[in-house]
Amino acid sequence: MDGTRVRVLRDIDKWIMDQTAPQIFWIAGMAGTGKSAIAWTVCSRARDDPGLVLGGSFFCSRSAGSVAQRNVRCVVPTMAQLLARQSQKFSAALADELARDPDVLHKQITAQVKQLLYKPLLSLKDSRVPVLFVIDALDECGGQTSAGESDDTESHRIVSEMLEALVAFSSPSDKLPVKFLVTSRPETHIRDTPVSDEAFSTVLRLHTINKEQVTADIRLYISKRLSSSPQLRARFTGDDVDLLARLCDGLFIVAATALQHALGAGIDAAAVRFKTLLNSTRDGLSTGAAAPLDRMYTMILMSATLVDELEATKATERSSMLRLLASLLCARMMLSVTALADLTDQPIECVRASLSRLHAVIYVPDDDDEPGVRTLHASFGDYMFGRAPSHYRISNFLGHNILARGCLQRMKRADLCFNMTRNQSSFAVNAPTTTHYIASSLVYACLHWAHHIAAASTPSELDLYIEKVFWPKFLFWLEVLSVLGKLGVASGLLRIAESTVSLIL
Repeated sequence: MDGTRVRVLRDIDKWIMDQTAPQIFWIAGMAGTGKSAIAWTVCSRARDDPGLVLGGSFFCSRSAGSVAQRNVRCVVPTMAQLLARQSQKFSAALADELARDPDVLHKQITAQVKQLLYKPLLSLKDSRVPVLFVIDALDECGGQTSAGESDDTESHRIVSEMLEALVAFSSPSDKLPVKFLVTSRPETHIRDTPVSDEAFSTVLRLHTINKEQVTADIRLYISKRLSSSPQLRARFTGDDVDLLARLCDGLFIVAATALQHALGAGIDAAAVRFKTLLNSTRDGLSTGAAAPLDRMYTMILMSATLVDELEATKATERSSMLRLLASLLCARMMLSVTALADLTDQPIECVRASLSRLHAVIYVPDDDDEPGVRTLHASFGDYMFGRAPSHYRISNFLGHNILARGCLQRMKRADLCFNMTRNQSSFAVNAPTTTHYIASSLVYACLHWAHHIAAASTPSELDLYIEKVFWPKFLFWLEVLSVLGKLGVASGLLRIAESTVSLIL
C-alpha cells in the first residue's frame, strides 16, 4: 500500500544503486511481518524502472503454487532462464555454458550457481545498469531425495550451499553489477551462513525496526480498509483503528486477517465482529511474537465451528473441518474444491461450506473445478500443526493418512480403466487434449499416492489396500502417467512405496 514501508523501501533502493554495497540484502523476519509484501513491491518497482533490470524473481511457497515453488533446486535455473529472456549477451553466454556441460541441471547447487549465473553474468560485467534478483521466503523451500521423497534436512543443506555460493559473487576481483534480495525467516540453516554476516550482506531484521514506525504503517492500512466505503467509515472510530493497530504487535498478517474476518461477513455484521475481536484481545497483549496471530487464528476457528445445533453436531462439524484442513495442508499441490472433495470423500457442497467459513485464512476459487484452494499464509499451517489449542491441533500424520487412502480409493473407481482417453487405436499417440478426460483428483492420486503412503503414521496398514486396489489398476495407472508425460516418475513412486510397505511384486 502506498505510504507504508517507506523507509525500508528507500534503504533497499539505495542499496541497489550503491556499487560499493554488498551484493546480497537479507531481510529476516518471522511469519506475518511483511517480508513477501516488501519483496513483491521491490519487484513491481524494479520492473518499471528503466535504470534497473529485474533479472528474475522466485517466490518460494509451501501453501501456494506448484511443487516447483517448494523445490530449492528450481531457484537458480528459473532465474537464469528469466534473465536469458531479457539479455541477448547473457542468453548467448548461458547457451555456451549449457553446450559445454548439458548435465549441469543435475549437478550440485554450487555448480549451478557458477555455471548458470556467475559465468554467464561475466558477459554483463561492464554494464552500468544493475541486475536485481529477488528470492522470497527461502525458508519455505523444500527438497527431495533422489527417490523423490520429501527431505527437509537435504533441503536445508542445499539452501545453505546456495547462499554460500551467492555470497561468493562479492569477489573483489570480478565484482558484477548484480544484486540479490533474499527474504526468509531467521532459520538456523540460513542464519548460520555468511548471508547473516554484515561483512558480506546488508542485513535487515524486521523485528529491530522501530515498533512505532511499523505500527504507524499498520494503522494506515487499517484506516484505509475501514474507510473504503461511507457505510464502513460511519461504523468505526479512530480509537478502534488505534487499538487494533496496537494489538497487531508489529505483525501485518494480524491486521490483514482481522479485517478479512470482520469484513468478510458483510457490512452489517462487520461492526459486531470487529468489536468482538477487540474485546477478546483488549487485555491480552502478546508476550511472544506469535501470540497476536495465534489468538486471531483461534477466534476464526471458533467462529467457523459454531453451529446452532446440538453439541454432538458441533463436534462432528469440527472433526470434519479439521480433517479437511489436515488434507489441505498436507497436499503436495493446489487442489480444486472438487478434487479435495473427491480425495477426502466428502460432498462438494460440504467442502465448500466448510472452507467458506474459513475465508479469512483460506483462499477458495469461485469455480469448483479450478485448482487454487490454499492457505493465505504459511503461518496458519505452523499454528495448526504446532500451537493451536489441543481440540483444534492436527498432525501431519492425519493429513497424509487421509490422502493416502483417498488416493488409493480414487484410483479404485471405474474411470481408471483401459483406454480412458478414448483413443480409436492403441497404436495412436495420445493427443495433448486427451488429458481432459482425466479428472484432476485422479491426476493427483496417480502422481502423489506413494508420497502420502510414505508419510502416513502406519503405512504397513495399507499393504492389503494396495494389493486390492492398486495392483488390479496397475497398467491403467501407467496409462495415466503416459498421457500426462510423467511415465518417468513411475519407478521412483514404486521405490518410495516399496520402502514403506510390503509391495507384492
